[in-house]
Amino acid sequence: MYQDAKGQRLTLYVRADQQASRETAFRFAQEKNVGVFYWVDQKLAYALSGDIEKTELLRVATAVYKQLTP
Repeated sequence: MYQDAKGQRLTLYVRADQQASRETAFRFAQEKNVGVFYWVDQKLAYALSGDIEKTELLRVATAVYKQLTP
């Protein structure tokens, strides 16, 4: 979890995924003000959530993906 000086939080969830053969693709969901981008990469599933604009959340999710994928 990351929290900035304004108190806004971004949370990255990671879990093991049983199906390693699925295609990696970003998906988006939103409930009230909280958006989440989620994806599966090999045997791990990721979800990045926060109460920020969708475009900014996508920018951060893309940066996270690049950092986690050598």
